[in-house]
Amino acid sequence: MLSGCVGMSLIVFMVVSSLVGTLIPMLFHKIHIDPAVASGPLITTTNDLVAVVVYYGLAMVVLIDLFHLA
Repeated sequence: MLSGCVGMSLIVFMVVSSLVGTLIPMLFHKIHIDPAVASGPLITTTNDLVAVVVYYGLAMVVLIDLFHLA
């Protein structure tokens, strides 16, 4: 169950991470800010936060709410 939860969270995180990495530079280009300079720290911070939220969220839903392991 734990490995399934980790695998599911990795798949969700990779999809969300690729979307964020694509959309943030496009947004900055649209509002006339240099995407190469401005998007680096924002993408890294967003990806880190999304990874933590997705992993702990899925762990709570799958392991605690669904299987009652806590």
